[in-house]
Amino acid sequence: MLFGPLALALTLTACSPEDTTDTAVPRVVDSYRIPDSNGDSAIHLAGRVEAVEHTTLSFGVSGKLEQLELDVGDTFQAGDVLARLDDARYRLVARQRRAEAKEAEASLTESRQDFRRQSRLAERNYASDTRLDSARAALDTAESRHESALAALQIAERDLEQTTLEAPFEGTVSARRAEPAERVSANQAIVDVISDRDGFEVTTSVPETLIGHLEAGSTQRVSLPALGGTTLPARLTHLGTQPRSSNDYPVILALDDPPPSVRAGMTAEVRLTPTTEAADTDSLSIPLTALIHDGDHSAHVLRIADDGKLVRVAVEVVELNGEQARVRGDLAPGQRIVARGAEFVEPGQVVSLLGQGPERYN
Repeated sequence: MLFGPLALALTLTACSPEDTTDTAVPRVVDSYRIPDSNGDSAIHLAGRVEAVEHTTLSFGVSGKLEQLELDVGDTFQAGDVLARLDDARYRLVARQRRAEAKEAEASLTESRQDFRRQSRLAERNYASDTRLDSARAALDTAESRHESALAALQIAERDLEQTTLEAPFEGTVSARRAEPAERVSANQAIVDVISDRDGFEVTTSVPETLIGHLEAGSTQRVSLPALGGTTLPARLTHLGTQPRSSNDYPVILALDDPPPSVRAGMTAEVRLTPTTEAADTDSLSIPLTALIHDGDHSAHVLRIADDGKLVRVAVEVVELNGEQARVRGDLAPGQRIVARGAEFVEPGQVVSLLGQGPERYN
């Protein structure tokens, strides 16, 4: 009979090695080892280098932009003319106001003479009180018109002066916001200028939980990636009192001795160390991506046990700082947790660590 061998062959085919699936192969996860020493409570934030002395220049009057020859990167001296408006109309107005002021001055002189004459006649009883009162009223009116004409002349001359934009200090053009022949309005930004005579500063923002634990005048550290990660001391000069957004407060640090290659606009990595009183020795710093939020302000992480099994550990989030979070929970230095992708695995599952053990190819 052939049924016996045929059945045996079918059984062997169904159990061939090619069709077996190894469901016990651990899933590979990216892990994070909690540092052995947690004494460093420094907070790392992103910042930006700015010139201490910088401003945006604009005209105080409107008009057609006649001259703007400087471009981004060009240097200038204090008092140099950076831009100029077509001032023909303002010259005519100033001329008209000057003529009106002279006319008002002549009228004032005539009124004064008439008042003196009427006063002398009144002393001799040759003029009535009514005529004297009329002369006094005319003099008051002439004085008021003269003062008004002088004020109008001063305004016209000031407007004429404001058709020229002069450099307030020696520096460099950092941005050009208008073009020649363009009609610009009063107070419209024309050029941004910076000066390096007062040095550079770094601006950043810190969370509300940290702002009260920083001390003005303290020395912090700043590194500049554009200069190969050069680390510089920085003096904390300003702590914001009003949040910008998301309850982050502005902080400014002065670079007291920056290298010549520092430029405004460079990115910076700011390392802020809170005061000793603010140091939290009970909390641990972990990647923000390791947190799994459970709702109601609670969260947990997945700790990787020695046998590779995942253990759920509830944590209290103390602080969020950039890409890091400080937490409290049943964790200890030296332990490993799932650094990212924790939502794709679950407690009790056996995993292997990325970069350790033999490579597997799916």
